[in-house]
Amino acid sequence: LTGSQKALSLPTGMGIVCASPKAIQASETAKSLRVLFDWKDYLKFYKMGTYWPYTPSIQLLYGLKAALELIFEEGLDNVIARHNRLGTATRLAVEAWGLKNC
Repeated sequence: LTGSQKALSLPTGMGIVCASPKAIQASETAKSLRVLFDWKDYLKFYKMGTYWPYTPSIQLLYGLKAALELIFEEGLDNVIARHNRLGTATRLAVEAWGLKNC
């Protein structure tokens, strides 16, 4: 489970979820209340050959495609190294300004 804004350089608004067959099977017998999300809706449409039971955010889908293309082009190891470098540089800058990192 992740969000589109987590290291993908997309705006917020897209939840990215994966589940094993075991997790989906467990959800079928779970008694918990489902308010915002239920696998059944998505699985029903997936089995019909489509993916979305509701209108998706087309802009976020195109943005996700572009972001993943950039990540594959740069290479995942390079992306992770760049994020680590930028994070370290940001923390050092905050300390140099006399502020405390949270």
